[in-house]
Amino acid sequence: MYPVLFSIGPLTIHSYGLMLGIAFLVTTYLASKRAKIFNIPKDTVSNLTILFLISGVIGARVAYILYNMNDFVGRPLQMLMVNKGGLIFYGGLISAACTGVVFAKIKHLSIPDTADLMAPFIALGHAIGRLGCFLNGCCFGKPTDSFLGLCFPHTIVKVYPTQLFSFAGLLIIFFILFPRQERRSFKGEIISSYLMLYGAFRFFIEFLRGDILPVFHGLTAMQLISIVLIISGMVLYILMKNLKKSDG
Repeated sequence: MYPVLFSIGPLTIHSYGLMLGIAFLVTTYLASKRAKIFNIPKDTVSNLTILFLISGVIGARVAYILYNMNDFVGRPLQMLMVNKGGLIFYGGLISAACTGVVFAKIKHLSIPDTADLMAPFIALGHAIGRLGCFLNGCCFGKPTDSFLGLCFPHTIVKVYPTQLFSFAGLLIIFFILFPRQERRSFKGEIISSYLMLYGAFRFFIEFLRGDILPVFHGLTAMQLISIVLIISGMVLYILMKNLKKSDG
């Protein structure tokens, strides 16, 4: 793969970091264009996406470090090498969600509206990030003899390119949620749908992952979190839908 795209003197461009940058620019631009649907100022969206990026990367990195603590014993500086990969999405999602709630409260924004605005672009940004994982060679799948398998430099044998599967799945989620923004039935519909869709997708893609070990009855930690995500999405969907009915 291509973890390092090129170097100019002391400046090294890592593919993972570049994809994160592209994801930020694309999602910020598109979310700003959609902001008027939810009566949210464009500059507010820009500020929110910056906070999402910072808090998301920090949360994802902290989760990765905690999950792989033994890898950093005696190498504390490696904890800062985010541009080389090593992020756990759910850690970033939780920290970004908490940041978003606080930001919405401070700016007096509707939390359901803000969440519905950002949900499709979380999926899109995540999809672009998965291309970074592919180029970096991390988050790979289990060994396979299938024609779908690819051989990464450090895997020796062919493995499932789960990064590309994730890219495709997240892109589909984006295209499901994006057009729904203009015709949602109730506040909270988009974010609750995202939680259910991504939770279900992540649960099943984990069966193909080769870099994460099971922790409970053959399930990985990410699958257990996915189950919580699906249930949370279902509960939120029902609650917000019923709230709409009672208001109507």
